[in-house]
Amino acid sequence: MPDYTMHVISHTHWDREWYYSFQRFRIRLVDLIDHLLDILDTDPDFKYFNMDGQTIVLEDYLKIRPHQRERLEKYIREGRILIGPWYQLNDEFLVSGESTIRSLLVGHRIAREFGPVMKVGYLPDQFGNISQMPQIFRGFGIDNSVFGRGYQLADDRKMEFIWQSPDGSEILASLMAHWYNNAQHFPSDTEEAVNYTLGKKNAMQGISHADQLLLMNGVDHLEAQPDVGQIIRRVSEKLEGDKLVHSTLPAYIEALKASLEKSGAKLETKIGELREDRGNNILAGTLSSRMYLKQANEKSQTALEKYAEPAASFAYMLGADYPADFLNYAWKLLMENHPHDSICGCSIDQVHREMVPRFQQVQQVATEFTDRAMASITNQIKTEGESLVVFNPLNWPRTDKVRATIDIPAGDLARDVPKIDPARYVDRIKLFNDAGDEIPYALISAKTVGKQITNPHELPMMIYVRRFEVEFIAEDVPSCGYRTYKIEPGKPSQQSGDSLTSDAYWDNAISNEFVRVSVAAGSLIMERLGKDQGAAQIYGSLNTFEDVGDVGDEYNHRKPVDNLIVTSIDANPQVSIVDRSPISATFKIDTVMKLPASATSDNSARSQETVDCPITSYITITRGVPRVDIRTVVDNRAKDHRLRVLFPSGVSTDVSYAEGQFDVIERSIGVPADWGPASPFYPQQSWMDVTDGDRGLCVINKGMPEFEVYPDEGRTVGLTLLRCVTRLSGGGDGPSIETPEAECLGEYTFEYALYPHEGDWQDAQVWKQAHQHNVPLLPFQTNAHDGDLPLVYSFIETSCAELVVSAVKKAEDSGMLVVRIYNTTPEDIKDAWVKVRGAKSAKLLNLNEETIGEVTFKDGAASIDAGAKKIITLGFEVK
Repeated sequence: MPDYTMHVISHTHWDREWYYSFQRFRIRLVDLIDHLLDILDTDPDFKYFNMDGQTIVLEDYLKIRPHQRERLEKYIREGRILIGPWYQLNDEFLVSGESTIRSLLVGHRIAREFGPVMKVGYLPDQFGNISQMPQIFRGFGIDNSVFGRGYQLADDRKMEFIWQSPDGSEILASLMAHWYNNAQHFPSDTEEAVNYTLGKKNAMQGISHADQLLLMNGVDHLEAQPDVGQIIRRVSEKLEGDKLVHSTLPAYIEALKASLEKSGAKLETKIGELREDRGNNILAGTLSSRMYLKQANEKSQTALEKYAEPAASFAYMLGADYPADFLNYAWKLLMENHPHDSICGCSIDQVHREMVPRFQQVQQVATEFTDRAMASITNQIKTEGESLVVFNPLNWPRTDKVRATIDIPAGDLARDVPKIDPARYVDRIKLFNDAGDEIPYALISAKTVGKQITNPHELPMMIYVRRFEVEFIAEDVPSCGYRTYKIEPGKPSQQSGDSLTSDAYWDNAISNEFVRVSVAAGSLIMERLGKDQGAAQIYGSLNTFEDVGDVGDEYNHRKPVDNLIVTSIDANPQVSIVDRSPISATFKIDTVMKLPASATSDNSARSQETVDCPITSYITITRGVPRVDIRTVVDNRAKDHRLRVLFPSGVSTDVSYAEGQFDVIERSIGVPADWGPASPFYPQQSWMDVTDGDRGLCVINKGMPEFEVYPDEGRTVGLTLLRCVTRLSGGGDGPSIETPEAECLGEYTFEYALYPHEGDWQDAQVWKQAHQHNVPLLPFQTNAHDGDLPLVYSFIETSCAELVVSAVKKAEDSGMLVVRIYNTTPEDIKDAWVKVRGAKSAKLLNLNEETIGEVTFKDGAASIDAGAKKIITLGFEVK
């Protein structure tokens, strides 16, 4: 039997907010660091402390103890306090891939201000790990991971293995098999400590390939064990052959590599996500706890990633200053909501109340700088009068509906009470495209309102305007660019085009070029129209609702033993067509579901008492758009339940596909039988798809990350809208604290869409429709001015839509424009290119925005080979 080296890692796991609020936990954090500094000052045997891989804790501490920075920095520079690589330990599945990159990007920069960055991919308590994490870590020069969940020991598995991303990036991974508190507190008595140490060795030696073992001395919110350094010294003197050392995670990783190389051990290679859920280990119910948080996060991420940063970048390309400080502030504020106890919705009510204003503030900052950037850009477009500039943040040309507010002055500016000038009063307006052709629109409303006008040199003034709310189809808006429409006063010409209404096939139907939709027996019938009638495909019983009991907690869904399933099929809904125009048509379906009011007192069943829960769905089709867009409003008056919307796909398949972070994940329907208790539902970003290769159904969501494909004949897709529970934890995953606000009573709105298609998800390019649904075209009104920009323009183009742009931003440490793309497909794309208008040169960067290579560059375009599932970051010189 070999001699073992046991690495004792003194650490804490710092949940910033959880069963206490942030401020209460920060008080404990200040105590922890104060006491840690005292230990380091006085005890040379206490050598190292791991600050949980985070840097946000330094900011939190120094806001209270700014005078301690020099003392704290001393020990970080000496390598005795280890920090980074993260800003905070975000949940990986519930945030965008870009958000995970930003946590590492910010974490590295903060850590470098204090000293060295800990180059360990530390993932102690994330509820599973995404497939592209090895590639992301490699992008920051990290070749390893020490983690806690998602990979479970069974059969002959060991703690150490090779973890591979779908692009082929590999790192060495080490599972904390006995958790990150397997040596939480060493006994002070030397003999007891020796026996304690040998017991830990005996428990781990059979599950390791190496003679290097990890003993994690700490756990959630615990301070450093003051005497552990002295205990380690005394125990080391007693051990024969084995070694016990006060160590660091980087030292453990280096020793582990050397041991594995020496032994020639053959390690398992695990490809893709780590999400093994045997025994409900990954707490999958957090995908749907407090769904309003997931929706707010999606809105906030989109505001930053798709609008504020790209718009600010394009304005920067044209000469404007880039608002880096404000955008970084907004990102950090957003990331405060991303730790698993926060975004997962598994904390006390007070924690989640405090998250909402953070999301709101992120959106406020993003909106302000989007508006400023759009004003800067549109002021450089040569226009002849009032105009509407429609901005497309996505990197492919698109045709979609635009909803715009157009203000036409009806008087003059006034300091006090403005007046209406009859000569300037406009009753209606006309819209013209850049070719001079009048285009049809739907008038939603027209009214006269007072509008406040501000500037930095005068007090606010008021003016009356005629405000027109309109919808129209913007055709072929360029990639990462805009198209300009002219506004003129006057009655529009006869609106061309038939209304999207009934036809010869079905009664009470609406249709466009792609789909025909009708409602029967409370459910939606959708027909995808082919080139001829024989090619049409019908999907029935769509958009019905299923409600089941939930007596679980914020971590896990659990049905009562005597469960009652309620559906909307027999709810006798009221159906009406509420909108018919040449632009779009909308069904309104009003349903009232009678749901059990709550669980019984012993949680064994659902109550006999019922409450009425109104549900209203608006089903919309739009000319030129192959999606069916749905907005559902739920007035939840029931407790202890889970509400889903169902879509029978009619597809014969044993797998589903879902958008992940820089990836599309194929998963089996259901879970392995030997997993025991496990959750058959899965995470997604903006879409999931079921397909047999010939046809398929894509279900698009906006901020609803949980889905399940039922193993029924129709392969029904269930999209979770609400999961309502009353307790933080009832199964030992956290404290058993009542959380009445997790019942999510009140009114909630959900947006999702259906995209029936030919072929598989790749053939149909389903991500395009998903992203177009979630990232609407952005209209911005401007007036007449000279400028060098044309009426139609593209700032960035890619050679194909399979290369998806995930970030456009100014580099953190230089004037380069950073453009990040990823290949969303499992095939290599050769001879691809990314073109940035006006760029002078380009370089290949890693995710930390460091130059790692040259690219062929000509006429503003960088030529690249995009490997399957590859994330590629380019830096363009634009000034």
